[in-house]
Amino acid sequence: MSREERAVRATMLVLRSRSRYLGLLIFLVALIALKVAIAGPHSLSGGLSTMEVATSTVQLFAIMDPISALPLYLYFEEELGEADRGRLWTTVVATMVTLLFFFALAGNLLLRIFGVSIYSFMLGGGVLLMILAVDIMGEGSRSLSLDPREAAVVPLASPLLVGPGTATALIIMSETMSVPNLLLTIAVVATANALILRFSKSISRVLGRNGIRALSRLLSIIIAGFAAQLIYEGLVGWGLLRPL
Repeated sequence: MSREERAVRATMLVLRSRSRYLGLLIFLVALIALKVAIAGPHSLSGGLSTMEVATSTVQLFAIMDPISALPLYLYFEEELGEADRGRLWTTVVATMVTLLFFFALAGNLLLRIFGVSIYSFMLGGGVLLMILAVDIMGEGSRSLSLDPREAAVVPLASPLLVGPGTATALIIMSETMSVPNLLLTIAVVATANALILRFSKSISRVLGRNGIRALSRLLSIIIAGFAAQLIYEGLVGWGLLRPL
């Protein structure tokens, strides 16, 4: 390939990347507008709560558990060339961000469409998260037979990072948090996940296999606690338990 052809190809890749990011930005703005239209302008008021953002960030980060995704991400990354590795990371991050904002900003609309109350969703989601915590503790198996070029969306972005547990947590948070707090939480968690994947090799060398396993199990305890709280609030909402 000549120097001119390489320059043209690089220019096309840059333009394609910019158009993708522009489309993602338009999609996110549309989701925010939909959320405000459904919840009302008051959802933008109330200011930022540092404690609420910090608590929800820890919960969401634990549920996504990017540390446990490192071995599978590194496996697929090693199967690709240098240029494809960058595209793998970009696709995983872009898909992850899109799914996070979709479930957070349009998830409550899905509940209304299917006629599911928030308390029923809390109870069902709590049970699901408890199963997820047990699965992480037991190191559930992952498939390694996929094409690395197709693995960015499935299973890396979803369901490994943004799976049913993450969707459940985001929909519940969207019903209990203001839009600014919710958006800041997602931004912090998405940035942390993106950085972990970007520096996955360095983190893997520092922690080692046993370190990654131990940290994933620690996060599973946080997930189990969050799940128990959701189950409790769902039962209280149903009137089966009295508030403590």
